[in-house]
Amino acid sequence: MKITKSPLVQTDFFVLNCNYNFIEPTEESTNITETFSNYKIDFDFAHKLQDNGQIYIFVKVEINNIKNALPGYKMFIEGVSIFEINEAKIVAQKQKDDLINISGLSIAINNLRSYIDNITMYNPLGKYTLPVIDLGALYKEKNKKIKKNKSIN
Repeated sequence: MKITKSPLVQTDFFVLNCNYNFIEPTEESTNITETFSNYKIDFDFAHKLQDNGQIYIFVKVEINNIKNALPGYKMFIEGVSIFEINEAKIVAQKQKDDLINISGLSIAINNLRSYIDNITMYNPLGKYTLPVIDLGALYKEKNKKIKKNKSIN
């Protein structure tokens, strides 16, 4: 099947900050798959439109980054995915917004996921993969946070 290229073009991805720690399991019977699924994950994101038309999507994830962290991996990672939109292929503002908010954020998350896969794959417990994220729930939570911050100010 022939592909149609998206008007959204990723031009780069950078890791801006990373803090990674390995926490050795204390018991041999530790089920690491179960432990991974119990990690507390905190995620945040932001979009920024640059004057030159580039779109920056910043993503931040904290995995198991708590005081009494579970065995395995403890991580804090910030990254930015940089995009451009081929305006000639855009028909409506809603299409542009969807490209940024859905496709762009999904790509930015996958960039982060690949980075996490790579930094954990050579460790004693093997690769940790960031779970699939429900974008609808993520945006709902983000909107609640924005409204709460506006009501405080």
